[in-house]
Amino acid sequence: MKSFLVTCALCLTATLPVWASHATTEKSNQPHVRVHEALANDPIRKPSDGVLVTRTIEVNIKETKNGYMLFEPDAIAINHGSVVRFIIKNGGVLDHEFFLGSFDDVAKHHQWMLKHSDMGHVDPNGIQILSGETVEVVWEFPEMTNLEFGCLIPGHLEAGMWGVIMVHDHLAPK
Repeated sequence: MKSFLVTCALCLTATLPVWASHATTEKSNQPHVRVHEALANDPIRKPSDGVLVTRTIEVNIKETKNGYMLFEPDAIAINHGSVVRFIIKNGGVLDHEFFLGSFDDVAKHHQWMLKHSDMGHVDPNGIQILSGETVEVVWEFPEMTNLEFGCLIPGHLEAGMWGVIMVHDHLAPK
């Protein structure tokens, strides 16, 4: 019996630091921290701070009779180093969002939004677009990467409101 208790104590002592290492209060694990400010994230994209815009991209939000909600275009190629002005037009009858981040950022934030559906975005990573409204967001893309954008209002991503941004020099229009 004594050896059993010693074995259990040793196992607990050995595994407790591993469990504790997964608990964190880092900014990168907080859903509403601006992605470009999170310490654990590389600065793969960031809101532009007065840098000259090198490209403008119009993104239209559409709602179909079949219940689909779409961004058009839903695949965008951008040269790295570009500063892009997105003009986002909501032609639907519902309010929507445009949230931009890595695939992991979008997935994590989507899960958070499912639990906090009353929260809207007013920050550099995402913005709420009311029905009939047009908004502008300016982003700088200093690194080659693949990103995702979507509407994270519950049910909208599932209805087709997502797209990809490929930041690579060989894909973007010249």
